[in-house]
Amino acid sequence: MKTPLQNQLQALPTYLGAKRKLLAWIQNGLSQVCPAHHWKDLTFIDLFMGGGSVSLWAKAQGFQQVIANDISSRSQILATAFLSNQRVTLTPSDLLGLTQALPESAGWIEAAYSPSVFSSRHAQALDKGFYWASQHPDPSKRALLLTVMWHLTSDFVAFPTSLGSSNRPFAEALDGLRSWDDLNPKRYVDKSLKRLCEPTWARLGQKARLVNAGVMGGSPVQVYQADALAILPTLQGDILYLDPPYAGTVSYERGNQVLDTLLAGKTELEPACVSPFSKGIDALNALLSQAEHIPIWLLSYGNQELSLAELEALVRVHAGTRTVVGYAKRYKHLSHVSRTETNEELLVIAYP
Repeated sequence: MKTPLQNQLQALPTYLGAKRKLLAWIQNGLSQVCPAHHWKDLTFIDLFMGGGSVSLWAKAQGFQQVIANDISSRSQILATAFLSNQRVTLTPSDLLGLTQALPESAGWIEAAYSPSVFSSRHAQALDKGFYWASQHPDPSKRALLLTVMWHLTSDFVAFPTSLGSSNRPFAEALDGLRSWDDLNPKRYVDKSLKRLCEPTWARLGQKARLVNAGVMGGSPVQVYQADALAILPTLQGDILYLDPPYAGTVSYERGNQVLDTLLAGKTELEPACVSPFSKGIDALNALLSQAEHIPIWLLSYGNQELSLAELEALVRVHAGTRTVVGYAKRYKHLSHVSRTETNEELLVIAYP
């Protein structure tokens, strides 16, 4: 049986690098150095909120305040839907609006992404849904409807965490352009194909209930959309959680390119610069050098370029008199495609 928090976290869409399955591990690490009964008097900062798991968890824990930041527009949709929003939910009439016919001038997803990513019927449903979601006048409901469409988008591809050309064979089979016998037999076992063959709106009510469950009262949340290096010196708090892009792994900009166009409502986006954190550890060093004014640090990282011992040593350079402890956990963020058996999630904590 799921706990209330687990149900609330399911409101968040699948996200590259999400920490949902690691929250208990992160919470345990923090509790070792700062017991939970102190949290009501403390401010928690999530500098790279990404898919929102850690910020939503912090909101539910009763911190005095939560500060969430991420430079990406996709993260801001989740922040508007679940972090700053304390009570607004979707109604059945909100959902019916997503299925209306499109105006003549609207609709571009089918032309841009079918069959390279979506089958034609899935693309047509996405054209309607994303267009009408973006037209809702209430900012919280608009963000919630876009989140519903984000969930549906993940259901319309075989690999929910990697929207892109990897779905072409499945889209072509659904459109009658390829034999079903050409598809990977594993997809018959994991129910991907059953999901792809369902009516396009079959999951709409389920997704809305899922999303509504994530709306809750809790700690007040202050949301920013800024470069982490620029904003960190201006933020005041007690606990700093850092989950920057990991050096040597897939960049968020490339992995979320299709999703970003859907959420923005246009294919022509300004070219996204690859995060300096994806390129190496120089940006991480610069970030830690800006964090002296915040007492407790929690840093999540991967072992692609740094071992746990090397990451601990890097943190100690900037930690001053803080005690530094580290933990490693075997973990695959993309378990359905990862062939590496040595991937680890690293957690380093620095505290007074």
